[in-house]
Amino acid sequence: MENLDARGMQSVTSYAPARIVLLAVARTIFGLLVGIMGAAVVWGAAHGEMKPTQPGDMPSWWMFLVGAALAFTGFCFVSGGLGRAVSAFAKNCYFMAGPEGIAVRVPKQGWFGRFRMVEYDLRWNEIRQVVRFIQRINLIPVSSELRIEPQTGKRVAIPRHYFQASVKEIQRRLVAIQSTVGR
Repeated sequence: MENLDARGMQSVTSYAPARIVLLAVARTIFGLLVGIMGAAVVWGAAHGEMKPTQPGDMPSWWMFLVGAALAFTGFCFVSGGLGRAVSAFAKNCYFMAGPEGIAVRVPKQGWFGRFRMVEYDLRWNEIRQVVRFIQRINLIPVSSELRIEPQTGKRVAIPRHYFQASVKEIQRRLVAIQSTVGR
């Protein structure tokens, strides 16, 4: 980070660990609910009233499969939520921009709660455009992210929950810095 300060980079926005922890708690609670439903289906198929009694009833093995799938999905959400909570306390996360370009360091989520730190150091002449992208389901906005599209074509997507400023504000600041540089 000292090297970035020496290069004239300034902070665009700051890291938001509280937002990441709140998202992690929500994912964990959702995962627990789905997992408990899966366990209830497995238990109900084995001991409860879900046992097949008539020829047209669903077979027990199918109920076990459905319950196991629900329990595994719940496990994935719980482990992802716990991993996201741990990644919220990652050190040296930043979003900086300056005369040379953009530098970003954030945790990237992996499978079963694992994460790794990724760093992007993009020069202004390598960047084709900076786009605010809003994901929608049935025209209802559900999340947003900042997409930096380099000339090489490999898109860098930074979700909203990593930083305090909104995606629109980050995009506005980047465009202002880019215009002062003359790109």
